[in-house]
Amino acid sequence: MTTAALVHVVVSGLATGSIYALMAISLVIIFNATRTLNFAQGEMLMVSTFVGFTVYARAKVPLVVVMLVAVVAAALLGWVIERVLIRHAIASTPFDVLIITLGLSLVLRSAAGLTWTHDEFPFPSFFGDRPITLGPVRLVPVSLGIIGASLGLMWGLWALFTHTRLGRAMRAVAQNQRAARLMGISVERVYSASWVLASVVGALAGVLIAPVIFLSSKMGLVAINGFIAAVLGGFGSMPGAVVGGMLLGVIENLAPLYLPSSIKHSVPFLVLIAILLIRPGGVLGRPARRKV
Repeated sequence: MTTAALVHVVVSGLATGSIYALMAISLVIIFNATRTLNFAQGEMLMVSTFVGFTVYARAKVPLVVVMLVAVVAAALLGWVIERVLIRHAIASTPFDVLIITLGLSLVLRSAAGLTWTHDEFPFPSFFGDRPITLGPVRLVPVSLGIIGASLGLMWGLWALFTHTRLGRAMRAVAQNQRAARLMGISVERVYSASWVLASVVGALAGVLIAPVIFLSSKMGLVAINGFIAAVLGGFGSMPGAVVGGMLLGVIENLAPLYLPSSIKHSVPFLVLIAILLIRPGGVLGRPARRKV
């Protein structure tokens, strides 16, 4: 394989990994605030992207408006789910909430199939189709666009968590909910904000990846790879989610070059098994000690 082809594969892997990283971040946001996993994250992403696509198909609005519609739909969906379902299960165990979100994912996927069918739909891209040539290397604009947009969003999230009152409140709740409540922080509002923020991040990831994998009711399965990326980087760590997503994307794209091509879809699960056996805490994770 030539160097140019290898660079192309790596860049495509980084683009895919950027989406995995955003999915991992959205899962980590909710986990850090509520200590629960949202297995409906992928389906919430899919539904909000479908809402934006519906507006585009009927009104032919600019893609920026489509993105804004998807974001608003995701924020509203996340808020409703947290207030109607999760808030009433706040005293339940994390396993109970996990089962609730798993059931919710099945309901959302079925509802999407009834509303929009289970067919695949081409989604418009923010980026052109003409390859960018850099010497012997030819890069696809959508890959560079996804990487750039994802990095910009990650930087925005970093600024939110480090330079705003909401970000500091979310970090305080993630560290110690009881102490945060004693300091006057509304844990319930942080819960709602976490669900809304995670839903918005998921919607942006959906708008970015839909032109590549096509929009369908099965698109939410990308959350599985996002979960694996979070485990790979160290579950609960924001930098770990980014590193895990990028690593998983590159490994997934490089594997078919040196192994049978049919193994590509098994690579994420093989990586998950390997990281759990070698370093259960993840690449950037730290082991936590707890008295029992």
